[in-house]
Amino acid sequence: MRRAVVFIFSVALICAFGAEGLCREQILVGSFTAVKGKVELLRGGEENWGRAEKDMPVYPGDKVKTGSKAEAELILDDGSMLRIEEKTQIEIIDSKTEEGKGEDGRKNILLNLGAGKILNNFKKLINKESRVSVATSAAIAGIRGTEFSVEAVENKTEVAVFEGEVEVSSPASFEKDAGADLPADEAGVAPQSVKVTQDQQTFVEKGSAPHTPQELTEKMRKYRESVVAKFHERVERNREKLDDIRKRREAKIEGMKKKVSDMQERNQEKIEGLKDRQKEDIKTIK
Repeated sequence: MRRAVVFIFSVALICAFGAEGLCREQILVGSFTAVKGKVELLRGGEENWGRAEKDMPVYPGDKVKTGSKAEAELILDDGSMLRIEEKTQIEIIDSKTEEGKGEDGRKNILLNLGAGKILNNFKKLINKESRVSVATSAAIAGIRGTEFSVEAVENKTEVAVFEGEVEVSSPASFEKDAGADLPADEAGVAPQSVKVTQDQQTFVEKGSAPHTPQELTEKMRKYRESVVAKFHERVERNREKLDDIRKRREAKIEGMKKKVSDMQERNQEKIEGLKDRQKEDIKTIK
């Protein structure tokens, strides 16, 4: 009997947790447009990683990680896109656009790159108050341009710009720009920021100022030719199909909700069956 009671309590928790995780009202960030290999998703506030699938929705607080020889692409609701390379983990800290302003709306997007590499193609920021950033342990890339990559390896971050302009700074520099108090470094000089323009790259070591931007290395030029060019084409195609992508995402959400609902019904049936058996056991004991 004790085992049955424990089972009922466990199933009830799973049921409530699944419903809260999938059915609560949330602000959508976007959805997966491509998933290759082992790609996992961890919902904000949850503990267990699950398999990511094409058209699956993404929310603020979600984390994505890719395994060896795996990759994924996300499209945000404004048409911006991210390519997540293999052995990478990112977290969507925040993503929202001021309602009722359309393309002129103020955007606030913050991504945290724990490790690995992402390729980004953001729509042009029309509103001057918009803030779009990619943060790592060593640097923060403030987006002013459109197409660039960020790679984080241990305590080093590398940023390469293929189109537009990106401002790269240490986290302390970023706080100063935002109006926070900034302590000086050991030399008594506050960390600096650099502007990286098209066909340039820089790198930042944790605790140090960004290096002076240089021309793209041979490795990055090959990456631009083999990966960035094709990604750019997919971005343009997906932006034209953004309404269809949103419809597929909605269908995916409904399908996920139905799975949770079906699971709840099955678990409820099991609970009721166990309750009936408990009643019979009690009668037998009496």
